[in-house]
Amino acid sequence: MKHKYSLLVAVLLLTTVCAKAQNNIESGDEAFRYGFYKTAADHYRAEYRKSATPALAYKIAESYRLSNDYAKAIRYYSIVEQSSTAAVYPHIDYFLALMHRMAGNTDSAIYFYQRYLKTANNEELETRARQELRACQWVVDTDTSRDDSPYIYAVKHENKNINSEYSESGAVLMGDSLLLFSTMREISKPGSKDAIYSDLVLMQIFQASFNGGEPDKASLNNWGFNQKERHTCNVALDPVHKNIYFTICDADDFANIPCKIYVSHFSKGKWQKAKLLGSDINVEGTSSTHPAVGYLPDSTTILYFSSDRSGGLGGFDIWYSIITDGKTPSKAVNLGSPVNTVGNEITPFYDNIGGQLYFSSDWHLGYGGYDVFRSQGSRDSWQEPQNLGSDLNSPANDLYFTLNDDSRSGYLTSNRRGSNFISNNTCCNDIYSWKLQRRPRAQRKPDPVPVVAQKGAVHTLLPIKLYFHNDEPDPKSKLATTTTNYFQTYNRYMFMRSDYKKAHTLAHGNVVYDSICDAIDYFFDYEVQYNCERFEQFLNLLLDDLKAGHRISMTVEGYASPIHTSKYNELISKRRIASIVNQVMEYNKGILTKYMGTGGGSLQIREVAYGSSHAAQGVSDDRSQTNKSVYSVEAARERRIEILDYQYLEDDSSLISCLHLPTRAMHIGTYFTGEYADIQVHLNHTAISETTLDFISVGSPDVKVVGYSKLTPGRELIIYLRMDNRRAEPTVSSFLPLTLRVAGEQITQTMFLEYTLEK
Repeated sequence: MKHKYSLLVAVLLLTTVCAKAQNNIESGDEAFRYGFYKTAADHYRAEYRKSATPALAYKIAESYRLSNDYAKAIRYYSIVEQSSTAAVYPHIDYFLALMHRMAGNTDSAIYFYQRYLKTANNEELETRARQELRACQWVVDTDTSRDDSPYIYAVKHENKNINSEYSESGAVLMGDSLLLFSTMREISKPGSKDAIYSDLVLMQIFQASFNGGEPDKASLNNWGFNQKERHTCNVALDPVHKNIYFTICDADDFANIPCKIYVSHFSKGKWQKAKLLGSDINVEGTSSTHPAVGYLPDSTTILYFSSDRSGGLGGFDIWYSIITDGKTPSKAVNLGSPVNTVGNEITPFYDNIGGQLYFSSDWHLGYGGYDVFRSQGSRDSWQEPQNLGSDLNSPANDLYFTLNDDSRSGYLTSNRRGSNFISNNTCCNDIYSWKLQRRPRAQRKPDPVPVVAQKGAVHTLLPIKLYFHNDEPDPKSKLATTTTNYFQTYNRYMFMRSDYKKAHTLAHGNVVYDSICDAIDYFFDYEVQYNCERFEQFLNLLLDDLKAGHRISMTVEGYASPIHTSKYNELISKRRIASIVNQVMEYNKGILTKYMGTGGGSLQIREVAYGSSHAAQGVSDDRSQTNKSVYSVEAARERRIEILDYQYLEDDSSLISCLHLPTRAMHIGTYFTGEYADIQVHLNHTAISETTLDFISVGSPDVKVVGYSKLTPGRELIIYLRMDNRRAEPTVSSFLPLTLRVAGEQITQTMFLEYTLEK
């Protein structure tokens, strides 16, 4: 049993109309078989009032468990557990523990999990029980009243213009004034008076406009997506390519709901007829659902989704597919661990600005059913997921986490206590909005006691993003370097918060202005200051690693907003990288410089300047509107460097290579477009006997290795390259990675070649 939550993540509650020819137990069994669990419970209870047997109590408990009525499930499971026939139900303690956990009764859950594990005879349930017990202990040991984050999630239950007594889910904000979400509705189905149900209950896409900060009454979406007799839900937006992805699911059998992902393209002023996604996104006999849109650096769509197909780690996993031309997906790829587990991972959402995947899981350590987690990374490289904490998560199910464009507010779906309901306080999902607010300083954890750093500790800090004001450092400079260090630019930058707010004083209305100011405060406090503090920790750990004798290679990437020309933005990126290198060299009175020898020391810094080529879509480059192109948070996020790669170049026992690579990118000259260029790269080495390379690779299909010399004592290593520039465009600065390994060694080293192309 994997506890598959409904693919719609909604409780399907139906009106009870039983067939006259059936008794209550038969009607209950039929309703249960089709997934109408509340209806089944009503039939079983009607019979239980006549004959109160443990067997009927167990049927009632199972029905309430599957309809998320935790309190009633506990009541009837307890009746069975205390009866003389309890042994007939060997998993009763497990389900009691699970319901107590979902109800927030952690101590009771621990008791029943421990009791179940003493006699467990089901391998799958035993494995889950042990994980659930670990999660319960994690909840007990976690001090949720104090945290080291300066912000908390303030969660608000949306009003009845959005939420009904049925289930709502999957809210996503389109622009800043239209909310799309899915909701259950009863739709009359003629000729069904003697059937299990009297109405067809369908998930449909609804929408609500905003007026003065509060949503108007929601109405059925009329863009042609909703199906008359199938569930339609789970909207995901792709504004770059003008696409909307959503899920259509069969509605014949609520206990088994296969789903498929569709896409609609906006063209000629309207949304076109939706098409089933091709490739292997949709696999017959399985479900694909919960689409989410991310982007690669070139704005290519990467579609994340959840599926229970074979080839995963267990239950529902999160998968992705690259959609290269805006409509044709590639083969689906499983994200693997540490995101996916033997449990269920569903409802992904990718934050393109922060580079983080948000999703819900019932396996990672959490507070109850499904919790919301986030993992830093992209495509096939992910960090260990982090629980978003008790400010946001509850003991019940928390799903469909989304972010608005400001990255500090959004929505989630939950059946926590306080949700609107038909029959019980946790039956049905509602939509909740969230907003980051400052955490009272008294609730923040004290500074940790310093500990001796261990190898690899620095990786927990990455990536580090360090931000700059427009055209900093050295405004209007035409140089690619600077004498300024990062802390100097940071100190000036932090005093500019009021300037950023003043630039928006003409914003329309106090609500809009206050929202902009909140976003600016969040950016300076939680992004600029927070990352600078991590950079200081990074320098301390870097020194510890170098003192311990490790050889380190770190990569620093530079970015810029699009307000200046491409060539100038590349220069800005280089100056920003140089300020970081300066900070490293000046750290602690220059203690790190002895590890940065010109012949290739223990510390190698790789520099990659992207300029504005990777700037997010929609960031303004209008110099006449500096409130957008300079003083907006969106533009400010583009003006940064990132420290995102930190490698140990050898194990403690390995030999230091005789090949000495430059610590910074080597400029190899200026070449011309439209022709071939023959290049020689000269490198020093300390080989004491003649040897050669056994591995060499260049990171470009337009560059070929045509030869290289041997490593002969007293001579340089020469590598001969031929560069095909026939289709190249002029650029002030391009970088080419060159990876090498000396024969007989275990160390593979990479350096960067920098060159200029002119017409």
